[in-house]
Amino acid sequence: MADNTLMPNPHALILHSGGLRSLVATALTIENDDKTRLSLLSINDGRDNTHHRQDYTHRQAEHFAITRVLQIDLPHLYGHGHGKGPDGEPMGVLVAPQMLLAALGCARFQQACQVIWPASFDSNVKAMARATEQTILADQSGDYDLGDSPRIDTPLLELSDRQVVELGEEMGVPWHLSWSCVGLADIPCRACPGCRRRKAAFSSAGIIDPVENPANAMG
Repeated sequence: MADNTLMPNPHALILHSGGLRSLVATALTIENDDKTRLSLLSINDGRDNTHHRQDYTHRQAEHFAITRVLQIDLPHLYGHGHGKGPDGEPMGVLVAPQMLLAALGCARFQQACQVIWPASFDSNVKAMARATEQTILADQSGDYDLGDSPRIDTPLLELSDRQVVELGEEMGVPWHLSWSCVGLADIPCRACPGCRRRKAAFSSAGIIDPVENPANAMG
């Protein structure tokens, strides 16, 4: 019989944006198995708000006592407007597979057995199906190139934005440590696609967002 006491704790890498879905996925992973070792991977994908997203990734890492935060530079993904729609919202059809393959390669190098992609599309069936296909293709490509590759998990994929917020609220996540704005300012603009989506999610869940009400934020 194998001696399981000698087996190392599993290691998971979270593809992290510093946003609220990354926050919820990190808390959920810890709640499901607090023995899993976590690393956070921040990708500089060329978006204007990269510095904010990386800052909030580090803030969340500090909150959850995660010591390893990794960074990959892929500025061509969104740089100079490429990969963005007319309103500035990212278009992930070509971008997501590149990010997933980069995350798989990083996970393999870090000896992680799992990549957690905190993607959710507010119950948009077409987008969910596309993300599922992208995940399967990335998994298969990783196997071809790397052999026994880490697997990709999408724990929030089937949740609506309201359900993501409700789940985070149940776990008591610190919402003020997440960033959603796609702009450059030091405070959320409340008008961009990221801010509008966040506001709609909290409003639908009937939960007060400390970003909208700074007096209620902790820390």
